Order: sequence, then C-alpha cells, then structure tokens
Amino acid sequence: MSIEPLIKYPVVFLVGLLTVICVVPLWRRLAPRWGFMDRPGVRKIHRDPIPVSGGIAVFLGFHVACAVVFLYPWEPFAGQVSIEWWFRFLPLSVGVLALGLLDDRLDLRPWMKLAGQVLLAVAAYGLGIRLQNILGFDLPGWVDAVATVLWFVALMNAFKLIDGVDGLATGIALIASTGIGLSLIFRGAPGDVLLFMGFAGACLGFLRYNFYPASVFLGDTGSLFLGFTLAALSISTHSKASFMAGVGVPLLAVGVPLFDSLLAIWRRSMRHMLNRETQDGPGLGIERGDADHLHHRLLRKGHGQGRVAWTLYAATVLLVVVGILASVFNDRALGILVLAFLLAAYTVVRHLAGIELRESGKVVLQGLSRPVRRNRTLLFYIAGDILILNGVLLLVLKLWMLTGFSEMMPLKITWLQQAPVDVVLPFICLVLFRSYSRVWYLARISEYAATGLAVVLGYGLAFGFHLLGPQAPRQTVFWIFHYLLMAGIAAPLIMLTRAAVRIVQDLMQWRVRSGDGPDLQRALVVGAGFRTVLFLRQLMLGTGEQTEIQVVGLVSDDAAVKGHYVHGIRVLGSVQDLPVLIPQHQIQKVYLIEPISEADLNRLCHSMRDLDIRLIRWELLETELSMSSHA
Repeated sequence: MSIEPLIKYPVVFLVGLLTVICVVPLWRRLAPRWGFMDRPGVRKIHRDPIPVSGGIAVFLGFHVACAVVFLYPWEPFAGQVSIEWWFRFLPLSVGVLALGLLDDRLDLRPWMKLAGQVLLAVAAYGLGIRLQNILGFDLPGWVDAVATVLWFVALMNAFKLIDGVDGLATGIALIASTGIGLSLIFRGAPGDVLLFMGFAGACLGFLRYNFYPASVFLGDTGSLFLGFTLAALSISTHSKASFMAGVGVPLLAVGVPLFDSLLAIWRRSMRHMLNRETQDGPGLGIERGDADHLHHRLLRKGHGQGRVAWTLYAATVLLVVVGILASVFNDRALGILVLAFLLAAYTVVRHLAGIELRESGKVVLQGLSRPVRRNRTLLFYIAGDILILNGVLLLVLKLWMLTGFSEMMPLKITWLQQAPVDVVLPFICLVLFRSYSRVWYLARISEYAATGLAVVLGYGLAFGFHLLGPQAPRQTVFWIFHYLLMAGIAAPLIMLTRAAVRIVQDLMQWRVRSGDGPDLQRALVVGAGFRTVLFLRQLMLGTGEQTEIQVVGLVSDDAAVKGHYVHGIRVLGSVQDLPVLIPQHQIQKVYLIEPISEADLNRLCHSMRDLDIRLIRWELLETELSMSSHA
C-alpha cells in the first residue's frame, strides 16, 4: 500500500500553516510603513494601534497549499474541485484581496464595498462557481445567478461583521472548514478535503498571532477572503451530494456569523424605521455600524475577549456536529434538525435577540399608537375575519380530501357550497356579539372570550343547519368533526387578531427585564403589586421620566412570592436582602414602587450607604382641584 494517501493531507495542512507563520511577522513590519494600521475608535475595543490586513498571509497560505495540491505530482485522486477550478478562483480571490486592502487603507463607503462584493460574486458565477441545484433540482439560470450572488455576499459580510474580537472570525473559519471537510470524508470525496485542509492550516497559522491578545488583525482583507473562500469551496463541492450534506452542513458551519448578520439587518432596520418615524435625523440606515453584535453583547456581560471567542467557537462546533449527524444519519435527519431548531429558538428568544425584540416591539407599538380613523380599523377586522373564516374552511376541506374521510366534489365546488353557511353564520354571530364595536386594546378578558364564543356559536348554528335534512350516522359524525376542527382553529385565530396589541405590550414588558444595550442601567424594583404593573407599563411605553433601564428583578417582603415570577419578573428576595443583591447583580438603580414607611426607608438607606447606587422613589401623585376656581 502506498504511503502517499496518508501523508498528503498533513503535508497540505502544514504547508498552509507554515506559510502563514512565516508571512505574518514580515507583514507586521511592513504594515506600519504602508499605513495599514487599525487605530482605536468608538466601536473598537483595542487601545493601541495594531497592524491590519493580515488576511494577506491567509491568502498566501491557502494558495500555496493549493499549489501543493494541484502542482505536485500526486497519484490521481477523485474530487469535484480540480486545477481548472483553482485557476478560476485565483483571480477572483485576488480581486477580493484588492477590495479588502482598499477598504482597510481608505475606508470605502458602504455602497462601494457592497458594489465590489456584488461584482466579485457575479464574476464567480460567470466563471462557473455557482450553486446550480438545490434539493436535486436544477435551478433556472436567473435563479441560480441571484442565489449564487446572495450566497457570496452573505458570507463575505457575515465574516466581516463577526470580526470584532481577537481571533473570532479566524477561529470560526477554522472550525467551519474542518467541519465541511469532515462531511466530505463521510460522503466519500477525500480529494476535495485537501483544499479544506489547506484552508484550515492557513487559518490556524494566523490564529497563532490573531488570538487574544492579537498582534495583527485580519482586517476586511482577511474577513472578506475567509467568507468568499468558504462560499466558493462549499458550493463547488456540493453538486453530487444530498441537500443536507451539500448545503446544510456549510450553512450550519457558518451559522454563527450568518445569524449575527441577520440580527444586524433586523436590528438596524427597526432602528431605521424608528428614526424615520420620530424624525431624529438621517444616518441611521442599515449600513450604519453599531456595537450590538453577538461579541459586543458578551463583552458587556463581563466576559473577556478570550472567553467570548471560545463561547462562539463552541456554538460553531455544536452547529457543525448537528449538521454532520444530520447528513450521516439521513433517515433521522429531520428529528435531529427539529430538536436543534427548538433548542436554537429557545436560545435566540431567551438570550440573544433581546435588542431586536425590543426594537421591533417599539416599531409595532409606534405604528399601533398612530391615530387612525375608526372605519379603517373596522375594515381591517372585517377583512381579517372573513379571510380567516375562508382560509380555515379551505384548509379543513383540503384535509378531508387528503385523508379520504368523506367523499367530496372538487375543492372549488365544495367551497362554493359550504361558504354561505360556514363563513356567513360565524360572521353574523361576530356582528351580533358586537365584535366590531369594541376598542380592543382596552378590552377585558371577558370580551376576548365573548368573541371566541361567537365563532363557536356560529359554527354550532352551521352544524344545526346541516342536521335539518336527513343524515346518515356517518355524515353526522363527519359534520361533528368538521365543525369542531374549524372552531378549534378559527376561534383562537380571530381572538389573536384582537389581542395582538396586548400581546406586543406584554412581550415588551417581558423584554424590560432582559433588555440589553450599552445605555441600559441595571435596576431592582421594590414591590410586586399593581403599582409595579403601572411602573413597568410606563417603562415599556417610554412615557416616564426615567432613563431606559434593565429590570433585573423584583424585591418584596411577601414571603409567598419570593423565588417566583410576578409580572414575568423573578422576585429575588426581600428588602433586607438588598445589600447583598445589589453587588451580586451589579445594580445601578433601585426603584421604590410600593409605599414604604419613613422608618423602613431610613433603615434601608442606612444599610446601603456604602453602595454606589441611586435610590429612587416612584410616586403616583393625586391632586384635588377646586371647582370654584374653574367655574
């Protein structure tokens, strides 16, 4: 057996690694002379000027490794990526390098950078580096072109945005390339693994100088090259694989930077809409940078740069493992992905998307608070209810046709026969229950229940209408199931449209306790009664005089609520526990909401005299007016 298949992988890896290790010290000496220095700034977390554009070393390391793969006379090996591919990719990567160097040196405008990225992506498509198919289906030419351009631009910007902590982008690229390479081994494509080995070696070599404390930065030169290379390699090796193995694994491998980019687009879009509505001035578009990326949030929680990098490395490894398991155990892929999706959804809502949810809630509340004419609101509810009732009818009819529970005519004819009963009668009941004459954002729970009851009653009348004629027992059972199913779907949906405003308000109040952002101050609230509800609502709507705060928890002397959640916020302890809770949770403000006697207030102030906090009493003032003076 030849030893060559065993040594070529470590050789290619070491070539990429050693090339970068040799090039970086040279670049660190040349960069200051040529003006490639990253100086401290408002959005920068380093304090001293550091050489930038170190991505040149990664570029050279990867292409030297490619030269060893394609130019050294190895024995023939199978793979989808050939020397012709390298000759097409090389000039494209030179263009990426030039764009990054220009941006690092001249700080190009956002539209110029985006235009350059799009041109490079279009060039890649023109040179044959394209998606071509998804899920085994060949894409039409224009769809393939758009999807390919979006893939390249998305990955380039994803790595550009995530490159805010020493070693973060480089480490994620290293893990991603390793994960995609492993998936190729399981797919039986060992030849293509060589390029990922060379790329991983180049990333690891640069990480030697780029991990905290970094002595050189990737710059846009490196981050754009990392994203572009991973985009090109992943779509060039997926054409003969299943969707999960060919596209799913690369998507998950770069999931952290892609997710960070999606959050940035969401967050900045919401802020742009808020700025436009409040007319605070221009310059808050989605292209404007901020300090709310994932690494910034972890840094604000007190983690060091090294810990932030390792945390996001671990997240990337977890995503890679999920992708590989789903591709290897193809028959269980759906179950694996569903479990991973549920875990990810919980993590996103609970820990990661606090800022985005808060900003989105503000946009929704701002839109809902605009004065609108009553007839517009009325038309909205009427149109929405008719749409829901028709949609539920079509859904249920389609379900019966698919299951064969009852013999039916074609869907269109059946719908025309059923709609006069199954849509009109519930709608009439909604009118009779005065569903369209209520102010829903001020409604009581009983009014929501009455609306749901109206829908159920309407379907009950429709069921009775069908029983007026002679019915076989099987038909009676069918109509029972039919109307129970429709009532179970339509009633909650119609109630949900009425409760939308209240739901947004409750979600906003929930986010008050878990908000994030550089300007939020951590606060404790003393109280757990109705006054606390008013305080939280005022804070949520931004109508109070207090600055934006993050409510960490509640404090109450009621032993029955200690350790439980009140108004969605955990009761951390009693008033006597404040001297311990304040330093433990890094509290900056304490709000006294419920009434407190002067003696208790004096004892409280005495116990917290050595703590650097602000103690604020929140009052609801009542003033009696003299009728004679206003006569």
